[in-house]
Amino acid sequence: MSRLAIAGKEAKIVTAKMSAARRAAFLAAVEATGNQTLAAEAARVSRSWVQLQRSTDPAFDAAVRARVAAAKARLGGADGIAPASGWGFLDGEELVVRGTGGSGGGKRVQVGRARLKQWTPRVEDRFLAVVQATCNVKAACAAVGMSATSAYEHRKRWPGFARRWREAEEAGTIRLDWALVECAQNLASRRSLPSPAPMPALTTDEILHSLYMHGHLRGMGRPPGRFAKGMTIEEASAILLYKIEAIERAEALTEADKAALREEWSRRRPEGGAAAE
Repeated sequence: MSRLAIAGKEAKIVTAKMSAARRAAFLAAVEATGNQTLAAEAARVSRSWVQLQRSTDPAFDAAVRARVAAAKARLGGADGIAPASGWGFLDGEELVVRGTGGSGGGKRVQVGRARLKQWTPRVEDRFLAVVQATCNVKAACAAVGMSATSAYEHRKRWPGFARRWREAEEAGTIRLDWALVECAQNLASRRSLPSPAPMPALTTDEILHSLYMHGHLRGMGRPPGRFAKGMTIEEASAILLYKIEAIERAEALTEADKAALREEWSRRRPEGGAAAE
């Protein structure tokens, strides 16, 4: 066999392998997105290559049609615009589910590149973060550069976004209620705590000790010290009187009494221990 024939045969084998790999990558992308143009870019093939393959291979054409139909059925029943995992971006551009939310109907539903001034998963997250903080739709729209009309229309079309919007408003209402109560309870105090300082490097033992000392804040034990919460005025008075009497007794000691006490304590200390000064 001549070198030319061998080279031609090897070229056909390589082309066949590449075509099989390209077909598999393209079909997988079509099944995930329902968008042949997007799938061709993801598989690194041209639309002309796709058209040639479909026109010359009925089995490939049928596989493409089946995957487009499957993607439309799945995406048409989605409740959010976020594509499947791994399809959030392509070549640095954000992707979204286009079409109608909740029902495919007769419209084309597919994954595509986000257009300018279009709702995307990132825009939704930023919008809902402001709603949760303020319960103010107008402020949230201003933060993401969208109109209130488009926000309400987007909520009608996508049940998932409507659900998250409701949850954000519920959480925001609770936060605002607590903020109002705190403000009412601290009319003569500062409006809020200062911003926390950066956390220093701590060992595990130091963190555990700090949590132990402040366990009462989480309903575990009592605050450190004798003056625990719930102590009566009689109990507190008895402790104060005992400490005052101890101080008075110490002040009444003579130098001879102090010397005798030091000697007594030096005998009680372990052998080799220093006497109290």
